[in-house]
Amino acid sequence: MKPWTREDTKFWISQLEHRIEDIEYYLRKTLEWCEDNYIYDDRKVFLLSFLTVIWVSNMRDEPISYMELLEILGLPEMIIGGDKTYTIEPEFLNISHEQLLEIIMKGFDSDNYLPS
Repeated sequence: MKPWTREDTKFWISQLEHRIEDIEYYLRKTLEWCEDNYIYDDRKVFLLSFLTVIWVSNMRDEPISYMELLEILGLPEMIIGGDKTYTIEPEFLNISHEQLLEIIMKGFDSDNYLPS
């Protein structure tokens, strides 16, 4: 195993910056999509945002934890219990972000995602 170098640190920081930019971009797109589709229910917007962050992380082939996810969404006070890592089904990695949002909303229509 080779020692960690300054170049390794620069690369790691660059990857972290790109990850944050990607997540911010798709969260912004999620909110725009919600507005364009007249979705204002907090539960729906939250779930769409939550799953968007998981989708982005999985598209980047990077793990995302429960605690990290809630911190990214600005909700660290919602952290309960232990940490866990989220993944998404492989078939969702072959669809667009908009298709993902549409699938999630269809699930809401059938009341499969969150209780009333």
